[in-house]
Amino acid sequence: MEIILNSKNYKITDDFKKIAEKKLKKLEKVFNDDENVTATVSVTKEKTSYKTTLVVKYRSFDFRAESEDGTPYDAIDIIIPRVEGQIRKQKDIWGKSKKGTENVYDEDEEKK
Repeated sequence: MEIILNSKNYKITDDFKKIAEKKLKKLEKVFNDDENVTATVSVTKEKTSYKTTLVVKYRSFDFRAESEDGTPYDAIDIIIPRVEGQIRKQKDIWGKSKKGTENVYDEDEEKK
């Protein structure tokens, strides 16, 4: 997984990098260590708060979450579960069988 950190009106510290990378490791488990995943964390300082955005790109899908909080540390704690929920929901959709497939019956049921 490639992690990109961007900021506007805020200097990203080493502590924030470590925490963001640690929390984004949870998402690697979901993607089964696929190297085609890119996670972009953007932090923007506004007047009294920080707006943090996470965009995870996987194949042709973009999973996006945004939060505005007093510190970027609190905001990243909020957006990671949001993105995990979006990914989980999409994986459930991928796992369902498609409509129009043939039904499979046991031989005993056909004889009745």
